[in-house]
Amino acid sequence: MRSVHVAGIGTVEVIDQDVPVPGPGEVRVKTLLAGICGSDTHAVAGHHPLLRPPYFPGHEAVGVVDEAGPGVTGWARGDRVILQPNLSCGHCVNCLAGRTNACQTLQWIGCDSSGAHKGAMADYVIAPAANLFAVPNEVSDEEAVLVECLATPVHAGRVAGDLHGATALVIGAGTIGLFCVIVAHRAGASRIVVSDLDPAKRERALRNGANAAIDPAAVDVPAKVRELLGAPVDVVFDCVANDVSVAQAMGSVRHAGTVLIVGVPPRDFTVPMPYVQDWELTLQGCANYTPVDINAAIDIAAHGGLPAQEIIAGCYGLEAAPAAFEAAAQNSSGKVVLKP
Repeated sequence: MRSVHVAGIGTVEVIDQDVPVPGPGEVRVKTLLAGICGSDTHAVAGHHPLLRPPYFPGHEAVGVVDEAGPGVTGWARGDRVILQPNLSCGHCVNCLAGRTNACQTLQWIGCDSSGAHKGAMADYVIAPAANLFAVPNEVSDEEAVLVECLATPVHAGRVAGDLHGATALVIGAGTIGLFCVIVAHRAGASRIVVSDLDPAKRERALRNGANAAIDPAAVDVPAKVRELLGAPVDVVFDCVANDVSVAQAMGSVRHAGTVLIVGVPPRDFTVPMPYVQDWELTLQGCANYTPVDINAAIDIAAHGGLPAQEIIAGCYGLEAAPAAFEAAAQNSSGKVVLKP
C-alpha cells in the first residue's frame, strides 16, 4: 500500500509499505479521506513543540472497515467509520475520571515519532475497535473527515461550562476558531466576537454564528470588544496561543472570567500573572477530546451544523501529498484533505 511519510523537517514523501494486519481488538480501515492538520504543517516546518519527524501522519480520517482482527465484534466490512486517534491507557487517574484526553501515557495514531502508530494518510490504517465511531447516513465523507477537528472546540466549549447567555471572544478564525464560533453559538452564547487578520476568515465567521468581527491590525482588540459589547467578555477562546493573543485575551475578559487556550502554543511566552491572580481568572488549557466530545461533534454534523463546503479548501490524491502539505501550509483559511 501507499503511505505518506514525513521523513524529516521539510520532507514529505509517499512510500510503499506492506498492508498491515489487524491484531486482537484491532480493525483495518480503508481510508476514504484524511485531513492535514495544522499540527502536521507545523511539524513539517519544525515548529511544533511536541511532534517531531519522522512520523506517519493522518489523525483526522474517515474510512470503511476492511478487516476486523481477532475478538472484534460489532463492526462489519464496509461500515463507514470515523477515527478517534488518541490512545488512552484506561486505568490512570485521569482515564478513570473520564478525562481520557489527559491520559498520563497518551499516545496518538498519526502523531507518533516512534512509528508504532502509523496514521491514516495511507490506503489503510490500523486502529483499536474502541477508537472507531459509526458515521450516520446523513453525514457525508467531507463532513465526517472534519469531525475529529470539530471535537476539539466541542471539548473546549464543554470545559468552558454553561455558555448560555454568555459573551465570547474567539481569537483566530481558522478552522479551529470557526468551530469555536459554531460551538459557542450552538451553546447559546448571546454575543460572539471574532478577531482575525484575514478578512475572508472574518466574513466566514460572521456567516456561521459570529455577531461581530475585528481586524487586530486595525484596532486595539480589548478596547474594541468593550465598544462592541459594552463590557468585557465572559469567555475567550484563544486559538492562536502566543504572547500577543494572550495579552489580548487578558485585556478583553472580565474579572472572574475564563480564558481557554485552544491553539497549540508554538513556544513558551509570558502570561500576565498579576491579572490572573488579582482578577481571579481561570486560565484553562484545552487538549483534544474524549468520546463524549466526538459523539457531540458527530451529532452537530448529523444536524447540518458542519459547513464542509466553507472549510475544505482542496482535495488531493495520496500521491500528491507533498503538494497538499505545501498548500495546507500556505492556506490556513481552510482544510486540505487527501483522498486515497
